[in-house]
Amino acid sequence: MAEKRADTPKVVNPKDVAMKMRLDYSRGVRDPLTRNLEALCGLCRLLEKPNVDTHAFMHEVASVIMKDFAIESVAIGVKDAADKRFRYRTVMGLENDVAEGFKGLSYSREELLAPSNYPAYDISDRTKLFLAEDRPYAPGEEFTYRRPGLIGMKRRTLTESLEADYLDFFFNGPDGDYLGFIEISGTRLRTLPDTATIRWIELIATMLGIALQKAR
Repeated sequence: MAEKRADTPKVVNPKDVAMKMRLDYSRGVRDPLTRNLEALCGLCRLLEKPNVDTHAFMHEVASVIMKDFAIESVAIGVKDAADKRFRYRTVMGLENDVAEGFKGLSYSREELLAPSNYPAYDISDRTKLFLAEDRPYAPGEEFTYRRPGLIGMKRRTLTESLEADYLDFFFNGPDGDYLGFIEISGTRLRTLPDTATIRWIELIATMLGIALQKAR
């Protein structure tokens, strides 16, 4: 009889099932993948609102990229509807005077993509890599870097990040042309962003493009 009782299947309380799932959900935030998903879910919740505050949304985008992807500085440029020039709307991770200098810059589409001033390597159809050795900045723009005195150092490994390295993640408008870009520079580990980080930020850039289209 005792042996028969031992074979009886255990019955689980449904409240325990729900509690376990809640605990796993909350504790999962410590896992990098789940943390990134949680950050993007937060952006999605902002995007769900009928009237998106684009300035606040761009600020949150920059904050998420710096905090969750260990990026040192983020700048977001958007095409002005009036004159079609790209201007920086949000700059984070730089000194205030440098950030204000960023906001005084503007580019036509041709200037922004000119290989003579900004030589780049296509990583995907939306992402361009700019490497320090190619001097990817126009004369007088050296101030836009965190440590301009370090420009010109030699790269020792394929993954090392140098001052003046940066990536641009473009997002499109309703006409299919570039509406703006997210620009990132520097990582806390002094390495170039890995593939997963690039894909995450490409997704965030797409979300930003949707937010700006909704507001227009």
